Amino acid sequence: MLPIGSYLQTWDDVMRSVVFDFGGVLMKHDREGCLNDLQQFLSDEDITHVLGFGNDKEDTLRARFETGAYDTRYFLKQVLAHCKSGTTEQQVIDAWNTIHAGIPDEAWETIRQLRAKGYRTYLMSNTDAIHWQHTLSLYRQQIETLFDGVFLSFELGLTKPAEKFFRHVANAIGDGQTIFVDDMEANRLAAQQFADWQTCASIEELKNLLK
Repeated sequence: MLPIGSYLQTWDDVMRSVVFDFGGVLMKHDREGCLNDLQQFLSDEDITHVLGFGNDKEDTLRARFETGAYDTRYFLKQVLAHCKSGTTEQQVIDAWNTIHAGIPDEAWETIRQLRAKGYRTYLMSNTDAIHWQHTLSLYRQQIETLFDGVFLSFELGLTKPAEKFFRHVANAIGDGQTIFVDDMEANRLAAQQFADWQTCASIEELKNLLK
């Protein structure tokens, strides 16, 4: 990988791409609010060890839902099996989507500015079908107009920081210099190792890097 100085010196001579993580970089997260809503019908143990909220193990409902191994109907059925009597699918969906706390206008404006300068912009996210449908209900126009490509774990059956996910996206983007923006260190390290991408942890860090 080129050191930062060399990277920026050659930046104008190649195709320029920025790949954004979604949750934690563009979409703000309200973990406390989501947890509070889930606790209305799920025990703390089931929230952590069955549903997988705050749990990175691969055998949780959340993890399998993010890889597309479970569709929405099956996911909801499995969650409801652990909920208190009378809980509805819509209550689960609404609580699950509470994690989304909005995308600031400044984030969209940053992407617009990058595109105006000739950057290609992409989205690469570990997400599930419920969260993505909620996202589209709020930001479909921005997503369809401001990204050259969208790579979603539940559609591809791949999740960060897996090598196959990064190589898939790198191959789809093609040659050129790429910066990857992700708030998780493990994902940034994987991007550096498997795709040879420059990385940073936030939009603010990206803006400082490209000054």
